Amino acid sequence: MVGVDRVTVEDLRAYLRILRQGRPLGVRETQRLLGYRSPGKAQRLLERLERAGLVERREDGRYEATGRLPPHMASYVVVKGTVLPRILMYAAYSTVLAAAYTLGAGPPRPVVMVLALLVAPYWLEALLLLRRLGKLSASHESRPA
Repeated sequence: MVGVDRVTVEDLRAYLRILRQGRPLGVRETQRLLGYRSPGKAQRLLERLERAGLVERREDGRYEATGRLPPHMASYVVVKGTVLPRILMYAAYSTVLAAAYTLGAGPPRPVVMVLALLVAPYWLEALLLLRRLGKLSASHESRPA
């Protein structure tokens, strides 16, 4: 069950790195992955993530990312361990439909322009969300422990 603890930005950055590993991690592995100086800091992080429902502790003591995202990241989805903007799926789908219609029906140029204008906002929003996610990931990787 997802806890009531709100995940901090630092916790979220760490969770995304753990999620990308795609395998359960122990406290020491998490410490090394995140560049922490003490295993205690990694343990506290993993406990916070567990309370938030983002990782689960296994019987062997290692922690596994659940693949879920916190509620304030509802506009993102996890696909095979990669976090992507949810709207990216809609942008790709609508683009494929518009391209198939354009290629199949050969509509007049104004109709093609309208289709492009209908698809463009999806891509703009997807790019903005990707950029925001990129800043979140990059700012953690460039920070010292």
